[in-house]
Amino acid sequence: MKKKKLQNLNTIQLSDCYTKSSDLALMNGVQALVRLLLEQSRIDKEKGLNTQGYVSGYPGSPLGTLDLELNKAKKYLNDEGIVFQPGVNEELAATAAWGTQMIQLYDQPKIDGVFSLWYGKGPGLDRAMDAIRHANMGGSSKLGGMLLAVADDPIGKSSTLAYQSEQSLISAGIPIFYPANVHEVVPLGLQAYQLSRHAGICVGLKITADTADSSAVVDLTSLRPKFKNLSNVENVHIQKHESALDREETLFTKRLPASKDFIFQNKINIILRNPKKKHLGIIAVGKASTETIDALETIGIKDPENKGIGVFSCKIPWPLNGKEIKSFVNGFEEILVIEEKRPVVEEQVAHILYNENKKPILSGKFDGKTKEKLIPETAELSSDIIADALLKKIKFLDKTYFKKEVENKLIGNNLPSVATRSPWYCAGCPHNSGTKMMDDEIVGIGIGCHSIGYFLHPEKLTNFSQMGGEGGHWIGRAPFSSKKHSFQNIGDGTYAHSGSLAIRAAVSAGTNITFKILYNDAVAMTGGQSAIGGGTPWDMSKQLIAEGVKKVFVISDEPEQFSEIKLFADGVTIAHRDEMIPIQKKLREIEGVTAIIYVQTCATELRRRRKRGYVEDRERKIFINPDVCEGCGDCAEKSNCVGVKPLNHFDGEKKQIDQSICNKDYSCIKGFCPSFVSIPQSDVFIENKKSYPAVPNLKKYFQEPNVLNKDINLVMAGIGGTGVSTVSAIIVMACRIENKWAQTMNFTGLAQKNGAVTSQIRISSKESLYEKSARLPNKSADLLLGCDAVVSVSPLITRTLNLKKTKAIINGRVEPVGVSGVYTGTTVDDQLLKKHLENHLNSQNIEFVNMSDLAEKLVGDTVSANIMLLGYALQKGFLPISSNALEKAIELNGVSIQQNLDAFNWGRLLVSNQSLVFKKAGLLIEKLSDDDPKVKITKFHNILSNYQDDEYARIYSETIEKLYVKEKALFKNKFNFNLTKSSALMLFRFMRYKDEYEVARLHTSGEFAKSFLNKNMKKNINFYLAPPLFNIRDKNTGHLKKIKFGSWMFSVFRLLSKLKFLRGTKFDFFGKTTERKKEVALAKKSLTTINTIINNLSKTNYNICEDLINNALQIRGYGHIKEKNIELHEENWNSFLKKIGPRSVRKVS
Repeated sequence: MKKKKLQNLNTIQLSDCYTKSSDLALMNGVQALVRLLLEQSRIDKEKGLNTQGYVSGYPGSPLGTLDLELNKAKKYLNDEGIVFQPGVNEELAATAAWGTQMIQLYDQPKIDGVFSLWYGKGPGLDRAMDAIRHANMGGSSKLGGMLLAVADDPIGKSSTLAYQSEQSLISAGIPIFYPANVHEVVPLGLQAYQLSRHAGICVGLKITADTADSSAVVDLTSLRPKFKNLSNVENVHIQKHESALDREETLFTKRLPASKDFIFQNKINIILRNPKKKHLGIIAVGKASTETIDALETIGIKDPENKGIGVFSCKIPWPLNGKEIKSFVNGFEEILVIEEKRPVVEEQVAHILYNENKKPILSGKFDGKTKEKLIPETAELSSDIIADALLKKIKFLDKTYFKKEVENKLIGNNLPSVATRSPWYCAGCPHNSGTKMMDDEIVGIGIGCHSIGYFLHPEKLTNFSQMGGEGGHWIGRAPFSSKKHSFQNIGDGTYAHSGSLAIRAAVSAGTNITFKILYNDAVAMTGGQSAIGGGTPWDMSKQLIAEGVKKVFVISDEPEQFSEIKLFADGVTIAHRDEMIPIQKKLREIEGVTAIIYVQTCATELRRRRKRGYVEDRERKIFINPDVCEGCGDCAEKSNCVGVKPLNHFDGEKKQIDQSICNKDYSCIKGFCPSFVSIPQSDVFIENKKSYPAVPNLKKYFQEPNVLNKDINLVMAGIGGTGVSTVSAIIVMACRIENKWAQTMNFTGLAQKNGAVTSQIRISSKESLYEKSARLPNKSADLLLGCDAVVSVSPLITRTLNLKKTKAIINGRVEPVGVSGVYTGTTVDDQLLKKHLENHLNSQNIEFVNMSDLAEKLVGDTVSANIMLLGYALQKGFLPISSNALEKAIELNGVSIQQNLDAFNWGRLLVSNQSLVFKKAGLLIEKLSDDDPKVKITKFHNILSNYQDDEYARIYSETIEKLYVKEKALFKNKFNFNLTKSSALMLFRFMRYKDEYEVARLHTSGEFAKSFLNKNMKKNINFYLAPPLFNIRDKNTGHLKKIKFGSWMFSVFRLLSKLKFLRGTKFDFFGKTTERKKEVALAKKSLTTINTIINNLSKTNYNICEDLINNALQIRGYGHIKEKNIELHEENWNSFLKKIGPRSVRKVS
């Protein structure tokens, strides 16, 4: 098939959404707000008005990135005279926005007026309500206007509250405009500005995730609505020194009536469907109008008018105009109001119709006939919930034309559940260290990234407070608590926002509390912005002392950066983060308010600054020698870092550092294990450091794919921070390039922090697509791109899957949920994930391909796996867009262009020549012969021979061979040798205890040593060891302390490895330690255990034997870590052993 000819390729830019006045453009909801400001300025100039703009607010989901977008668009804002001033907090930003309406009163300006925009999320509206109420009572200027963009999070996805802003705005007498999607933001916003000027009133613009987190192909010619010329309303604009009663009278007797008239005259609310024969009239509010159209189609009603169903799209929930409502409802037997959360519109409709002689039945939150609950008043609406409600109403009218059921629940099954991919700290996040606390403390939680701890260990944290209220709970609890002291986490952004007042309140109340100010130099939760109004750590210390704080510690991962101690307040102590616990113990004994300023830059922001050259990169890269690693997980526990990943190894699960996401926090080195090595990154020699394989000539291997000639729904599932939203934007941009219509809804927010991120994409050749919701109805997906298998089986995704039509391409590498083995972190069985998917899809329509490993080998970065997945889907013929359009979209994205183009084309090549791609990646598929117990026994025998000698290895292999024969005889032809395989591993581990000789051998002649260390031995390698002979101990824990050793250790290791013949003899100096004696005892005990099993194995006790071995395999690690694991698991070991055989049990610990 020939490639589709693309139009105007060279003229298409990402900035089209700001610069062009015609044609199509890719635009997201946040960009739409920026375009609104630009469009208002341009309209004013065309009318001959000399106006300027002002925008201020505070970031919060789903408008967490508006300020970032405003900064990106600064050139265009400056050209239009629009000033962007980020607010210290929402209240002060609202005050400033209202201040712009006063310039004609006091400032003799050279301009005609200032149109202002305030933005904030729902709780920010609460904080700003005093200022906003004053603004609306006072009024806006005639040629200015004031809009309030309120970000609502109806399900509390990224908030502490499930929010609805309407009631707050109504209480202040503020009209509310509610765009249903990206396309409506600019037109409704322009109408809102016009209303603000006309009636002298503030106007709210309700923004949900369906607008802010959506992207769409927008027709730029449709941005400007037509306005009806209305006569001026007298005495409604801002004036000097009006009394409180005059302002109240003006608002309620002049501004609001003028607003209702403006809304009616300009026909802002529209009738979407108006049947001649009327049965059911639906009033759908805001985004519910698009969901209602979807819902009607879902239940089989594609032509509602033919069935007597009318649809009124209510774009302004408050205030309603009585004439408009009466006009629509006239003739209908019943009216159904569909609105999210509490019944704002329904109550107004009831009031409007109450005194009418002839009125329809009114249904909404409750059914007007049966009085049963109908439309939920909590959480959020969806097309599927609406469809269920419509079925209840429509079946009273005609039982012949509706579908009998709309499935809104998961298919029942007996499969074990899959862990939820909840948010987690980023790799190297300072909160992993900064929030560490003694086990007996419960810490106050607040607003910010540190609140992710709520998903990890909620039992260690209190309930949330509002932003700036951190510590306030304790002021109330303290007089009645049995505790004398409390700790409170607070971010530096929150401190600048309003948190300093809470500290002042704690000092004033005389409470005993330690504020841990987590200074990460960024408002990381919403995009890495600088904390507006924030100061330096030394300025903060002076402020704290001046406020009456008794003692201040400054703690950092790099305390040496604060060499100028004179910068800080008198009495401030600088310390390393390793001292966090003892310092906290000291502070809780001090009466009064104390503080810790924990200084470590946000890991994600630090990564950005390093890439851009703003900050010098850390010198060393950290690696784990998997041969030395025991897989105990202490490094993961010490660091709580998602960069510490599981590694499948013949010796069981080990740990590795994911170099793609490592931010060089180095806290993982604290894990008590000798496997860590570091090398200056400029010196690292890795075979893969050579140039990655070039993509072969594509024409040689395949033709252009068949481009689908139909509308499709596509859903993507992935992990936050890996580019899922970027790929969805690339797809929508490719649609724009080909003059197709498309929209996508991204579920991000807090999930961007390693949580579940999804994108739902609708592509169509018809502009009528925008009458429908960006969210996919149940069972409507044609294609699932599973960038992450765990998220792919989450309810948000599986509800969209259709057994008959959905095709799925899944990344086969399953990433751990969080940090495996730490808090709620875990690994997920890939076979379980496949079974869950097969529960929703035809197994023939599911493909698992390990894109992450391929991307790592072929282009050097696992993040490119998502782009590779996209190329694979295209070549399969699953997309209605061409390769040219997608490649152009990747170029326009402007990030790692060549790498992503290569990944895209490797994905395409994978479809037609899989063996070639795997060969180029060095990942040729091998037979899994290791699953054969004989192979395992032989491998372990050979290793033990090198470990000690042939005789030692013979004892091992003869013992396991006996168990193999016994298990084979027991089950005859129905055996899988699970017990033999796990016993072989258990006995191998305990017999090959890793003493100094073995660690030395593995660092010089193990697999990792041969493939990596020996090639870097002449570099400046560091090892991190805790030799018992040195007996250097941590002063706080009493445990041996790891210290750094240089490359000269290679010589020591070589010598030690040659002395293995001393092991177990009277000349074995290392063997005289308590640790080694216990390990020798464990080896003997494991032999005794296996022999006991051999002598007593039966079908009756088989499961007990398996449990015994699996329990023993939990004993891993070095030093005090292994000692702790022995204490944890030996009692169960002995208990299982007694159930198997009468042999006496000796305790190791």
